[in-house]
Amino acid sequence: MDDKAAKAEALKAKIEARLQRIQAKDPKEIVLEKDVAKETSATKEKEAHVVERGEVPKLEDASLERYAERGWERKPRSELAFVEAGKFQRQAHNERLKAKYGEEVAKKMRRREMRDDKFGPKPGKEKEDPSTPDVEWWDAPLLMNGTYEDVDEDKCNLVEEKISVYVEHPVPIEPPAEAPPPPPQPLKLTKKEMKKLRTQRRQAREKEKQALIAQGLLEPPKPKVKISNLMRVLGEEASMDPTAIEKEVRKQMEERQRAHEDRNLARQLTPAEKREKKLKKMFDSDVPNETHVAVFRIRRLDNPQHRFKVDVNARENRLTGVCLITSDMVLVVAEGVPKAIKRYSKLLLNRIDWNADVETSATTSTFDKRHNTCECVWQGIVAKPNFRKFRVEDCELEALARRTLAGAGVEHYWDMASNVPET
Repeated sequence: MDDKAAKAEALKAKIEARLQRIQAKDPKEIVLEKDVAKETSATKEKEAHVVERGEVPKLEDASLERYAERGWERKPRSELAFVEAGKFQRQAHNERLKAKYGEEVAKKMRRREMRDDKFGPKPGKEKEDPSTPDVEWWDAPLLMNGTYEDVDEDKCNLVEEKISVYVEHPVPIEPPAEAPPPPPQPLKLTKKEMKKLRTQRRQAREKEKQALIAQGLLEPPKPKVKISNLMRVLGEEASMDPTAIEKEVRKQMEERQRAHEDRNLARQLTPAEKREKKLKKMFDSDVPNETHVAVFRIRRLDNPQHRFKVDVNARENRLTGVCLITSDMVLVVAEGVPKAIKRYSKLLLNRIDWNADVETSATTSTFDKRHNTCECVWQGIVAKPNFRKFRVEDCELEALARRTLAGAGVEHYWDMASNVPET
């Protein structure tokens, strides 16, 4: 009974509290809440009837209409989609054709390939396999009917007019391959190391010779008898007949000297080999087909001795180029191998005294006589020589000198020499 009374009092308290809240509200708000509740219940009933009839409900939000039109049922999950075999290979092939022949030609080639794959190649367009010809090209002119049936065990039908005493050697064609790497360069040794290697090789040869003599495979050499060691080597034999022994010893000494001279003569180079060795030493280059160029500027070239040295030394060093003499300056262009350019540069820059006394004209001032110099304007490497030989030309005007250089395509050498400040 107590529990029921407590529950009744609690319910009564809730009802009183609700009545107080309702009395505290505005009557208009109460009416609005009732209207909203009625509209909500009506909308739910309407949607339920529409769903039962299978119609698509109209939604006020336009962004949700496209989802409502697709249907409310969940679509089945799509199956796995695999890439067709050869798809990416065809794409790569098309890209290569486009890069090589252009877009228009590539389209035509793709269409032709698609047509051949679908219908086959056109009649008469089949490509024969060149690796297995019916008749080899060197046999075709000799066969009567152009087939190997002409040559059999029983018959031999050949065009005898084509057979002669001459043998045809086809031009050998190298296979398309990359050039092999250069062979390893030998290690350059110092003079001390080379001397040590020669000593070691000589000692090794002597040890082998001694081993053969010890095994009895090689006859031991005769004793090297001289007048100074005659008595020590021969002993009692020398005292029995000294005159005959001395004569024999001198004969052996002459034979050894003659053999030594013959060995030296056999190793000696011929005059042609000596000349080739000297030229190789003077004009050999580590990098073949490489042309070094040096451009010099001289203030004057009035001395005939200096002019002779400039010309003759260039020819002796196998240089090509030109020496242009004008009233303002002298330009020397030298082309050749590095060793020749180095020797020629030492001649012009160090060895020649450009201020040597020379009989000059009255127009030459004392200042010009004292301050004649030679400078290296530029030195470098070019792809190929621009001149066929070395020559000296006198040019009265600068335009003539420029024209000479322009004919060889090196007119800029004159500009370089002109822009260098004088020292």
